[in-house]
Amino acid sequence: MGFYSTDAQANAIGQELVRRVLETYGAKGLEAEKFAITLLLHDPLRGASPHKRLRGFGFRASQLFYPCSVVKLFYLVAAQARLEEKFIAPHEELDRAMRDMILVSSNNATNYVIDLVTDTTGDTLLSDNERMVWEEKRQWVNRYFRSLGWPEFEHINVSQKLMDDQRYGRERMFAGADGRNHNALTTDATARLFYGVFTGQIVNQAHSRFIVETLARSLDPDWIAAEPGAQVTGYFGAGLPQGSRLWSKAGMTSWTGDPAASYRRHDAAYVEMPEGSAFTLVAFTQGKAISTDETCLPMIARTAVDLIRGDEPIESRWP
Repeated sequence: MGFYSTDAQANAIGQELVRRVLETYGAKGLEAEKFAITLLLHDPLRGASPHKRLRGFGFRASQLFYPCSVVKLFYLVAAQARLEEKFIAPHEELDRAMRDMILVSSNNATNYVIDLVTDTTGDTLLSDNERMVWEEKRQWVNRYFRSLGWPEFEHINVSQKLMDDQRYGRERMFAGADGRNHNALTTDATARLFYGVFTGQIVNQAHSRFIVETLARSLDPDWIAAEPGAQVTGYFGAGLPQGSRLWSKAGMTSWTGDPAASYRRHDAAYVEMPEGSAFTLVAFTQGKAISTDETCLPMIARTAVDLIRGDEPIESRWP
């Protein structure tokens, strides 16, 4: 049993959203097996207790995808957990790295964070015994999320660093030359983490506040122009109505030299709309054409808003 249930309204909205996305972008290679989505319908979450009955919809929502930089949300939460348990000490460089990891999706910042929370460093080759110890430390992030007891985290993998191209040395051996141990997330697992963060289920209030503040993205045109790498243009934020508030983490890859990690475009967000309603939306897409398409994710967000508001008719029902 998942953490949300699908009633008639959520099912109708979700099915119509999926139908429109696949119909619009099928010509660009976005087939059903290369697409996944989770949509949660709820009241505003900030400061709220977890809902007793959370409504939502998922399409291929338990299918594992290479998550690109969406995984950095998990590293942000892991870092706050390590700070809370005093495994690592707060310092300015860590704060800078966590913010750059999320705001402009810096891989260098991310890898600094991973080294700190797992007490490891990367790259050069190790002896077999040394590598076993090193891999056990790097797997801490997976063990941490599984310790929360949420079934959505049972099969995910969030143990790998983020690379701009090929991996070398111990990083290549750990991920596997064929990418068999790459990071892997589902849209349900990602939505579950957003929901847990915004309802204060994971770390204490101060650390939860830091996560929320770090995920915030302005939709002001001047801010977007000043922060062109802040994952609004070409992502969900570009499809939201004026006056909305956005907290998100997106990611994309083109060709990386590794087919198992190439040509993806994803976004994950918690949104509060101007009229006071809210939703959580996660979409993963795969394919060479769609990975560079800057209209698909905004269209998904815009369509979701229209369907939730009732501004657009739901034209079809799937069996």
